[in-house]
Amino acid sequence: MDNAQAGSLEAAPARLGPFHLSAGTSRGNAATLLFGTFSTIGLVTFLSFVNPYLFHVLGIPTDQQGALSGLLVSLSEITVVLLGAGVGAWSDRVGRRPVLIAGLGIMALGFVVYPLAPSVAWLVALRLLYAVGMAAAIVMLSTSIAEYVAERSRGRWMGAVGVCNGLGVVVTATVLAKLPLVFASNGFSEVMALRLSFWVLALAVLLLAWLMRAGLRAPAQPAARARANPLRLTLRGVAIGRARPRVALGYLTAFAARSDLTVITTFLSLWIVQAGLAAGMSVSAATARAGMVFGISQAVGLLWSFGMGLVLDRLPRLAGVAIAFAAAAVGYLALGLVDDPLGGAMILAVIVAGLGEASAVVSAGTLIGQEAPAEDRGAVLGTFTLAGSTGQILLTVAGGQLFDVVGPHAPFVLMGAVNLLVFGAALAAWRRDARGRARAAVVEGA
Repeated sequence: MDNAQAGSLEAAPARLGPFHLSAGTSRGNAATLLFGTFSTIGLVTFLSFVNPYLFHVLGIPTDQQGALSGLLVSLSEITVVLLGAGVGAWSDRVGRRPVLIAGLGIMALGFVVYPLAPSVAWLVALRLLYAVGMAAAIVMLSTSIAEYVAERSRGRWMGAVGVCNGLGVVVTATVLAKLPLVFASNGFSEVMALRLSFWVLALAVLLLAWLMRAGLRAPAQPAARARANPLRLTLRGVAIGRARPRVALGYLTAFAARSDLTVITTFLSLWIVQAGLAAGMSVSAATARAGMVFGISQAVGLLWSFGMGLVLDRLPRLAGVAIAFAAAAVGYLALGLVDDPLGGAMILAVIVAGLGEASAVVSAGTLIGQEAPAEDRGAVLGTFTLAGSTGQILLTVAGGQLFDVVGPHAPFVLMGAVNLLVFGAALAAWRRDARGRARAAVVEGA
């Protein structure tokens, strides 16, 4: 083999199983990134899960906890939206890996100080500190996920990323949520059990940062290129949505689907912990119970995601989206009908909700991926993400208020109604398309 052939082989893109990777990405880089997505989503979910425990420690009245939960989640999402463009521009200059590691470092600091908050005001301030790190980490993971794979493997790669995210949530709900109970069972007070749980997670974040430093691609020499204005891209995405009803429907699916996981994570845990405390359970045991119930919903959704993908490939796309959001509406309305969150009816309801949640998320991503025009893909996907973030912010704030004023079931009824609205829009779009195809067939026949 001559030197030219050897150089050609060395430059050939690598593969990780069924995934064709982009030039310059090794199998180790790709495997490290997948582990990073699995770990980070679990760490982010943990914070929402243990908030009810922290509210109990701080002595926050139960009739104020729903609104506070919604506020904390919304602040985190607003931070991601506001910092996203700046973080991306910074990473264009210094590379993805340094920004990701910096974000994980700030997250670790947030985990150290968050359980030390002496008041609600401090809790909000420390949540904002954590959210800065979370924004940097999430934006860099999303960017790296898009850059590490060749186009011909993008669909399979995104499926693998979805599986890693789902596994991360399940592990958080079934394992990490039990940390306070483990420490409390070993003689620590409730306050110290909570703090030790957070500090264990802080060490885990630092270990993850070290692993990302060792396993991700080294920063490339920055290239001189113009970066699109985020506002201009969003306006372009809105204009495309006005001109293309299917793209507009895609934005509506993001508004609902991105909120589904946030609402169930935030308010299901709060509902079960409050009910557990009222039934005489310790706060650590109630938190573990919430993790178990939530873990069931996510495990069911993880297994069903592949099935929903098959359904979407076999039916007209809009029909599949309508079915997906009908399932989501049924799941969340079923949660809203539960009387006893500690009883068997809750298990059945979260199974149905898990199926619906996964269906909505998979169908939303599939629809927008199909409908986004190649020449404006960045604008459309950016607007799709913004629509999802807007849904998270508005629906978690509204859900928190309803939780306190109406009752713990109210946020799930709200999400059922939102998903029902998307179902109606998808069904109407599908029927319009069917009528259009029928008219076209008549014209051709004539």
